[in-house]
Amino acid sequence: MKKFWVILLILVFISCVKQIIRQEATFLNNYTFEQVWNASIKAINDIEFIVDSMDKDAGFIAAERARHLFEKASPRLSVMIREVGGKVYVDCKVLKKDQFIDIGGTGKKAVRKFMIALNQNLNM
Repeated sequence: MKKFWVILLILVFISCVKQIIRQEATFLNNYTFEQVWNASIKAINDIEFIVDSMDKDAGFIAAERARHLFEKASPRLSVMIREVGGKVYVDCKVLKKDQFIDIGGTGKKAVRKFMIALNQNLNM
């Protein structure tokens, strides 16, 4: 009977977990909103995500990557860009809906790759 309750508790916990979120944010000095916006779009393409929606006035870019063999759902990338006090703020999130385990750390790697690609594109 004890095993039943343990298994039930684990299943309830797993069903409550809906998505994995990896996030990183940074302030960029000496760049305009326009420069960061353009570099972000290039960075998204560099890390092989496809932009599927964007709103420049809101500073929002959404992208998706093709699903890999062991992934239950393809990762979604969300980038928010804002100008705050003369600095440009970039917030990058990767969402993996309906997946309990981030296989191979793809969410964390995608955020890191985006930030590296963004900095490379800004320094060109």
